Amino acid sequence: MFKLNNWYFRLLVSYFPILVLTVSMIIFLSFIAVNEISRSETAKADHITTGYVVDSIENALHEVEFTVLNEASKNLSYASYLDGSRSTNDKYSVVRSLRTLVEDSELIESIYLYRESDDSVLTANAQTELADFGDRDFVGQAKANRDYQGWSVSREYREFDRLEPVRVISMYKQTPLPFGKDGILVINVDLYAVEQIIGSMTNRQVSFMHITDAAKQRIYPAADSPDDVGGGSVLTTITSNSLGWTFESGIQAGRLLGWVSVVSYVWVILAVLTFAAAIITIIWVTRRNYKPIQLMMNRIQSFQMRGSDGNAVGMDDLTIIDRALENLIVQSQDYEKEQRESAMLQRRQLFNELISGQRGEQTIHRMRKLNLLPAAGRYAVMVARLNRYEQFQTENTANEQNVLKFALGNVMQELTLGEGLQGWGEWSAPDRIAFVFAVSDPEIPMADQLRRTASVARQWVGEHLRLPLSLGIGSVVEEWSRIGQSYRDALSGMEYQFAIGRDAVTYSGDIPPNHSRGMFNHMQLCSECVQQFRLTSDSWRETYEDLFRQLASDMLKDEDIHALMQLFIQTLTRELKDLSNTLNEWLEGERIAALTAKMKEASSLNEMKELLLDYLLELFDAYVAMSETKNYKTMMTEMRAYIQANFADPDLSLKHLSDRFQISGKYASHLFKVEYDMKFVDFLVQLRMQQAERLLADTDETVQNIALQVGYANSITFGRVFKRTTGVTPGEFRRLKMRPSAQT
Repeated sequence: MFKLNNWYFRLLVSYFPILVLTVSMIIFLSFIAVNEISRSETAKADHITTGYVVDSIENALHEVEFTVLNEASKNLSYASYLDGSRSTNDKYSVVRSLRTLVEDSELIESIYLYRESDDSVLTANAQTELADFGDRDFVGQAKANRDYQGWSVSREYREFDRLEPVRVISMYKQTPLPFGKDGILVINVDLYAVEQIIGSMTNRQVSFMHITDAAKQRIYPAADSPDDVGGGSVLTTITSNSLGWTFESGIQAGRLLGWVSVVSYVWVILAVLTFAAAIITIIWVTRRNYKPIQLMMNRIQSFQMRGSDGNAVGMDDLTIIDRALENLIVQSQDYEKEQRESAMLQRRQLFNELISGQRGEQTIHRMRKLNLLPAAGRYAVMVARLNRYEQFQTENTANEQNVLKFALGNVMQELTLGEGLQGWGEWSAPDRIAFVFAVSDPEIPMADQLRRTASVARQWVGEHLRLPLSLGIGSVVEEWSRIGQSYRDALSGMEYQFAIGRDAVTYSGDIPPNHSRGMFNHMQLCSECVQQFRLTSDSWRETYEDLFRQLASDMLKDEDIHALMQLFIQTLTRELKDLSNTLNEWLEGERIAALTAKMKEASSLNEMKELLLDYLLELFDAYVAMSETKNYKTMMTEMRAYIQANFADPDLSLKHLSDRFQISGKYASHLFKVEYDMKFVDFLVQLRMQQAERLLADTDETVQNIALQVGYANSITFGRVFKRTTGVTPGEFRRLKMRPSAQT
């Protein structure tokens, strides 16, 4: 009972960290969500309010500008006054107009008109000279920059020097409007009135607003204003293009989340209530969920008591349950594995018995029991072989090989099911899988169906799995006991892929009896073709075509065809490789190795024929070019003349001639044999001995000197060669006064 209670409390307490974390996260995230929402909404409201203030100020100043300029353009007294009129009526009319404009607008502090002809300034109060006017500096700036269109920065304005200055912003226009040059109309807006308008549109208890002009001077609030208190963070910044003012606004410090705290308290209360409800629920659910565990423990303990298993002493509840389940799972997995392996072994053994031709009653009984093939019908074996199996093993890991082989077997069976064939396949060798197919309907052309299935399967596997296949179809049989014969026929047909294969698919029924005429005729054609090739006769191509026509008609095995092609290449190499270094590059090394590899991978006789023909055509062009570049007749004439002129050179040899005439030494020896019916060495000795005979008969030179003159380093070697050639020694030749032999 202590164990049960102990686990009960452990199960109960284990939920609390999750519960506390969940509730804490809910409270924290809720607070953050409310905080962010309030900030976002406050920022939106502040942006709208600030935008409204900006629009209001711009509209108010635009209205002032429009009202004044409209009056100045319509009132003809303005133009008359600027034109230099001395009429008192015109002057008073302008003064009344200016005074009316100032009185009708709360924003306008003053308006004055500067006349350039006499440097006088006319205000709503009086006319004065520019030198005595309090705002003469601004008039000077306006004259210097007449094209400026906007409002000025914050500045101080006084009509006379003795008066207190007023903070204004000003705008001026050249008059008469629109493009006159006679004077300047100046409009001064009182910034205090602007501050009053802005103050009426903002709540200083909640938000703040700071406005600066283009010169970074404070516009609102004024530096000495009681509203100029510390604020919170800036939420909105807007720049007025027409005024050049920058409006910055935000919420006063401590005002933004004041109401949020109330909401946060509500969330805290809800979180506490949720926490309490969660504790009650966990206790109830834990007690409810623990009852099945208690029942399982009672059953396991009773089973252990019957089995006298004392290993459970000291273990808690879940450890005991886990140990029992683990033992049960292991036993179940072992049993299932044994069953699968046994079934696979039985299937594979049965398959091997079928294709090997065993006819025991036990085999038939197992076939009927497994129901893998119909008991009556027709049967045929198809064998699929993986070409380039070594490359397949190199390019894929063991696991990838198994997956691809598994996919290949499934593809073959699905395709045959689409043709109405019931199939069963097993891997009979690492690179070969065999399928036994059956049909119950005697009217179905089974061989044609298997041909179509094999062709489609080879194409699909080549495109999607990138596996090159060769497929062989065995004979169609009527009984299970003859399936082994069909298997052997399929393997036999695959040996004739070049002869009867159609897209690497062979059918054993296409092999006619007594088809081969032997290898002798084909070997003769190979030799004849090579000889014609060596003599640069164009008839070698016809002989080549005859060779492959006979190969196709005689239906040789693939291995015999490969052997013939190897013989052809070896014969060609033997005839041509010593003729020049250029031809040696074609007949040895990587080129011939690549050709041999491609021919081994060829899937049809025609493909092999084209591969070899392409190689032979290129080789023939190189061979003909070499022969035409230096005809051997001309070369032999030059070579003979060179030997006759230099036979006394002791270093003269086949190596020397091959370097001199850029041919191989063996080819030079071959040319001597063909042209003069003697070896190069015999030709050279003959020339030297004839010269020696003349020197011995006509001069008194010593034998040593004569030996040096005819190309021998010492008289001993010379004497030995001379006696072998003439039958006498040099001394005997001179004493007998024999005549020299005739010239060659």
